[in-house]
Amino acid sequence: MISSKTSGATKRKSTARKRATRVVFTGDFLRPSAGGLRPTQHENIQWLYQLLQVPLSMATGLPTSIVHWDNNWVNQSCLDRGTVEAIYRMMGEIPNIRAWPKVFAAQELPASVENMFQSLFAESFVIGFELPPNLVAFFERNGIGFVDCSLSPVRFMDDILFDVSSNVDAITKSLPEYAVKEEIIRLQAGIVSSNIAKMNPRPPRPNALLLILQTVYDKVVIENGKFTTVLDYLDTLTAVAEGYDHILIKEHPLEKQPDTRDYLLATFRNAKVTTDNFYRLVAHPNLKGVAALSSSCVLEAGYFGKSGHYLLPGFTPETFTVGAKGYHLDDIVICPDFWRDILASSPCPTTSKDGIRLQSKPNRFRQQLRAAWSYNQIDTDIPVSWAKA
Repeated sequence: MISSKTSGATKRKSTARKRATRVVFTGDFLRPSAGGLRPTQHENIQWLYQLLQVPLSMATGLPTSIVHWDNNWVNQSCLDRGTVEAIYRMMGEIPNIRAWPKVFAAQELPASVENMFQSLFAESFVIGFELPPNLVAFFERNGIGFVDCSLSPVRFMDDILFDVSSNVDAITKSLPEYAVKEEIIRLQAGIVSSNIAKMNPRPPRPNALLLILQTVYDKVVIENGKFTTVLDYLDTLTAVAEGYDHILIKEHPLEKQPDTRDYLLATFRNAKVTTDNFYRLVAHPNLKGVAALSSSCVLEAGYFGKSGHYLLPGFTPETFTVGAKGYHLDDIVICPDFWRDILASSPCPTTSKDGIRLQSKPNRFRQQLRAAWSYNQIDTDIPVSWAKA
């Protein structure tokens, strides 16, 4: 495991980056809900904007704005339902979640969509929240530089990390100085592992494999333009399972899949369902491996000395890194001097450094995002339970 990551999908010839007169925050604003033509990424994009617009303004002196979709024309939105529906239809797709994978991965856009995007991003430098390939391809064609801030798959640190990448060579070269070292991540995994010494009421049986089930509509389960499930790769899972004596099936807490679960239980006679905390399971010496289509848990398993098995063909943690290389970064991203340093040779102007840095605070980003991926169960939930006792 390494903290720097290279995406094969983005190894393209660099385009000259145009000088920026503004900073624009955006993300996968064309991703609809599984429950209808409603936005899903507006809150994430808005959060990143609120988090970073002050340090970016301080570091560059440029005005900042936001591009995202909100049906009610609130929160500084630039698109509504009708606009998004029109974009899907212009791209020859029915506007719903099942068409989203093709729109998400589009490398070319109709002229009318291209013109719309040019008006939204002209003369900008982009700060992205998990930028989709369609926007990355558009930025490349139009010489627009970006920094993408995706949430890192390493989620057991004192706070959520970012996986930061860029299409500007000078920025890519400057990021390693700020990357969280692999040794620090390994040390944290060791500390997290100590949780099992005091609380593991149902330890896994020896030589067990943990199978993680994922949500249905997620970019990381897209294969060949459609959503897949673990049942599509049952042969691969069967081959992996041959090396283990027991299988634990862990459903996603926000999206149960009873049909898939029951099929797996009927197929693998040595399998059972578990609801135990992932980190307590992966830290136990009886658990030897973790398997999933593409879950971040597979990457994390390696830090705990376990074998990781991606079932999705060709998937790696770098698959959705949209810049040249990605690096794990902590809350250094909220400091103006960080942006002054990495943007020094970029299309953005920069102001003088001031040495200002906010004190680090555990769980700052977790609390803001209301997302902990079960880490809270071995961390913040414990003092809360004491307070309630």
